[in-house]
Amino acid sequence: TMKYFGTEFVMWRGGDGQIRVVDPFCPHLGAHLGVNSDVVGNDLRCPYHHWQFNGDGGVTKIPYTDVISPSMKRSCLPTWPVEEVDGVVYVWYHPAKAAPKWDVAHIPECPEGDWVLALTREWIVNIHCREIPENGQDHAHFGAVHGVPFAPKGDMKVDGWIRHNKVEAEMKTPRGLMVGRIETTATGPCQSVVEYKDVTHVVQCQQVSPIDAQTTHIRWQMYYAPGLSEGQLRVTQARIRDLLGQVEQDIPIWNNKLNMDKPLLVQGDGPIIAYRRNYDKYFDFTPDPMPEAVAAE
Repeated sequence: TMKYFGTEFVMWRGGDGQIRVVDPFCPHLGAHLGVNSDVVGNDLRCPYHHWQFNGDGGVTKIPYTDVISPSMKRSCLPTWPVEEVDGVVYVWYHPAKAAPKWDVAHIPECPEGDWVLALTREWIVNIHCREIPENGQDHAHFGAVHGVPFAPKGDMKVDGWIRHNKVEAEMKTPRGLMVGRIETTATGPCQSVVEYKDVTHVVQCQQVSPIDAQTTHIRWQMYYAPGLSEGQLRVTQARIRDLLGQVEQDIPIWNNKLNMDKPLLVQGDGPIIAYRRNYDKYFDFTPDPMPEAVAAE
């Protein structure tokens, strides 16, 4: 049983390796399909009367009758669109059960071969999910919270459902100050791929999942290029530790801050308003909304 979006759903992996996701309650007599149920082949078997359901929500077997109506065989249990990309399972939520409006992004191609997965991390924080990706637009906090010596400079551009950010900032290294570049491609409101290009090249895949209105689950997968020398690997591992440390610096603030719809902003805060305008469009549930193009610095 998974608890996200202020609701529940049940997920299982069939014998063929594919993920299926359905609503949690059996349409027969209401048993919870996430409690004491079994996976039989590719089907989910209800613990109460052993009805079996496929990934389309159709009944495939009732052990005490051979009479299953065509409508029950087609679908009588609501399903959720699901896709597994780069080792991460993505479930699409829409209050009206509308089909997905954009595709899940893949990790960018690695010029040197296959990316090496360095680590995965996850956190649960007491904050609205909007504020996690917004944190990257908040240029002024990089100095105050993370000790970046000079205010970052960057821009934000939106193309349909995809947001692109480029930020440059001077950073301290053992060899002195250098300019680091952060390039973010965000698909939808809560998935992003971030490339850090500075003393090394690190790729961060981030998923931000709302558990409810004020609780958010953050997941990271950190990658680096193959074939690094021992020295390059040490530098890369140190850079990844630094990025993880920045999140740990943010979390106490996130856990105790107020989600402000009308913040008092000044020049130098970053493209927060432009970001919010774009973000809000993902939650416009009128038929087929499409974000307009946005560019901001």
